[in-house]
Amino acid sequence: MQFGLLGPLEVTADGEPVALGGTKQRATLGYLLLRTNRVVAASELVQALWDSDDAPVTARKILHNAVWGLRSMLASLPEPPTGSPPALVTRTPGYVLRVEPDHVDLSIFQRRVSEGRAALAADAPETAARLLREGLELWRGPVLADLAESGFSWPEIEATRRTRLDALEDFFDAELACGRHHSVIGDLTTLVDTEPLRERACGQLMIALYRCGRQADALNVYDRARSALVENLGLEPGRGLRMLQRSILTHDAALSQEMGWPVIRRSSVTLAPPAPEAPRPPADHTGRPLGAARPPAAPTGGQNGTVGTTVTQRIAVSAVLMNVCHDDLDEAHPGEIGTTVGSAEDVVGQIVERFGGTVMASIGSVSLALFGAHGPRHDDPERAVRAALTLRNRFTSDQGPSLRAVVTTGQALVRLRPGAQGVAPLSAVGSVLDDGRTLLARVPDGEVWMSGATRRATGTSVVSRPAGDLPDTWQAVDLVRQEAGPGADRAYELGVLNGLLDWARNRSVPHLVTVLGAPGVGKTHLLREFGQSIARQPETAARILVAREPTGPDGTPTMPGQILAEYCGLLPGDPARVVREKLTSALWRLPVTEECRTRLRRTLLPLLPGTVAPPPDRMPEILATWSEFLAFASALEPLVVVLDDVHRSDDALLDRLEQLADGAGTAPLIVVATARPELLERRPGWGGGRRRVSTLTLLPPASPPPAPAAVAVATREEALASPVGV
Repeated sequence: MQFGLLGPLEVTADGEPVALGGTKQRATLGYLLLRTNRVVAASELVQALWDSDDAPVTARKILHNAVWGLRSMLASLPEPPTGSPPALVTRTPGYVLRVEPDHVDLSIFQRRVSEGRAALAADAPETAARLLREGLELWRGPVLADLAESGFSWPEIEATRRTRLDALEDFFDAELACGRHHSVIGDLTTLVDTEPLRERACGQLMIALYRCGRQADALNVYDRARSALVENLGLEPGRGLRMLQRSILTHDAALSQEMGWPVIRRSSVTLAPPAPEAPRPPADHTGRPLGAARPPAAPTGGQNGTVGTTVTQRIAVSAVLMNVCHDDLDEAHPGEIGTTVGSAEDVVGQIVERFGGTVMASIGSVSLALFGAHGPRHDDPERAVRAALTLRNRFTSDQGPSLRAVVTTGQALVRLRPGAQGVAPLSAVGSVLDDGRTLLARVPDGEVWMSGATRRATGTSVVSRPAGDLPDTWQAVDLVRQEAGPGADRAYELGVLNGLLDWARNRSVPHLVTVLGAPGVGKTHLLREFGQSIARQPETAARILVAREPTGPDGTPTMPGQILAEYCGLLPGDPARVVREKLTSALWRLPVTEECRTRLRRTLLPLLPGTVAPPPDRMPEILATWSEFLAFASALEPLVVVLDDVHRSDDALLDRLEQLADGAGTAPLIVVATARPELLERRPGWGGGRRRVSTLTLLPPASPPPAPAAVAVATREEALASPVGV
């Protein structure tokens, strides 16, 4: 006879199944089998069969009936050829089920696993693999699957499931030690997908993939494991998994099958390091170990520069993943390798920082940079692409290294350390980074690829083409040049805008500036120069929010919604749940009461994509609340709100814009609205007689500038290095 727990509960005699009773009788047998040959109190059985609040007054009687039925079933079984027959005996304060261990599949499994682990510890991997395989083959499905489906969730069920996972990892250890890395990749992949937090299994899959020549896939496994740990638990991977990643990056000879490395031994510590005498990783020219992240800059300012505790936030970022390929490193001396890779890191860091990004980590020849970690800006994707293209051109030569890069845009979970000088990003995880690492393995040398989200965010500023046959993936070819035109020299107007921003910031006075001009006169170019001047002066920086489409297809004003969406960090395609969460998170930071925050959320939500559009009669109220929101937001940081082509806006938005500066109270807020002269035809008195309202009229020059035969052209790198503002 045999009792089966490793799958649906079953009892067999002479190979034939034995009929069991109802759910309570089956559950009583299952619980007793999990505790064979041990006394189980009747009160414990009652708690196992019913939740404490659902137990009927007749619970004890139902339990007695179940025990009576089990005794009748056991008495009807034939005598076993060896050992004693099973018996359910009453023992104070409950019952004990006496069963020979060889008659319970769980006991046999535990014995096989114990023997297999002993063989593995004795360096007998073939024997260990055979014993562990025999034990694992006893499983017919999840433990007590039928009872689990009926709602029974005992701790013993979960403990037994974890025991199987431990045994499965022991089996993979034995298979890898036998050199059968190809045969376990499929099962390991399934295990890691279903149990992403088990670092030991992730390490085994990394080793198997590496030995199959798939080192990029092995590193992707590490990245996914780290993302799962940080996002779910806020933890970094253990030391063993980190050392394994470093060994793969440095092609440690101990990872090869020929060296007979004993893979990962099971111990009380998950993923123990391979060997205590492992050599220290090589250092670069600064003495920092290769692959170590650049230390964050120390805060300044005495007590005001004290760094606070770290926080983790989900932020809209653009990520640049770069691989600098050194063809001559195979013949280089170890000391030369450190100098070469370190010099490339320095170049990457300088150019990334020039464009407003942050280098998060440099591991070997691969670097990760984030744009938006210090606070999202509308042009982060364009800055990221510009930095990647500049680096590509910098490293492209016949003798020197080459670079391949990927730019992705989306949400990432970023760990930050707040301080008086802003925030220092410490680490980042998320699918936007995982997708970039996957793409980077396919990018040819000398090319820069973009995700679909990045291409849509950069609009027409980047010349791109499809990247091979990959869906929604694009190769960034070059930047769209801004030709010098009639509005190219606007130093005076630019000075006016910068002066108004300084005034608004230093005096906390809001201001509305209207930039009037005919098509092609240079309004967009002026705003771009304005944004660049803000970016070049971090000590006087302001957050820029841009809206370009005045109305939607139904004629409703969309600019307020665009500004709100950019402030909240919304991405195209965000579901309604994410839209609500991001709005709530953005409003939570405002210096307002909870009652005011609730009112803002309820009133502003209809402006965002994926929500029900408000009726026209509610728009004046919503726009008034929107201007109130801008005042609260600018109290946190200076805001520059750019609204393009407002002459095409409806009257409700124009009315609100004229009143915005007066109704914003004391806040460092400047609203820049561009318009054609048609605005004055609709509103002859636009801005007239109002405080904190200015108008800049752009006129074409009297004659076009002369075109010399030879024009001095800046170097390609200098042309690309100009940061993008608006």
